[in-house]
Amino acid sequence: MSNRHEKHKATVEARKTEEQALLLEQLKKLPIVSAACEKTGISRPTYYRWRQEDPEFAKAADESIEHGTLL
Repeated sequence: MSNRHEKHKATVEARKTEEQALLLEQLKKLPIVSAACEKTGISRPTYYRWRQEDPEFAKAADESIEHGTLL
């Protein structure tokens, strides 16, 4: 793998991590997936793909939604 490719991959991962954090925060405030996705500019298919690919993200999302419903 080229150095350029590794830098691109790292940039994409960093952006994904940042977007996931924003979405989790939004779910705590507004525990409705479609509304939180719209507010953060993340598509619902992306949210569900992240859930499928990353069990830790899925757990964090569930916890954020639960937190939001208890407020």
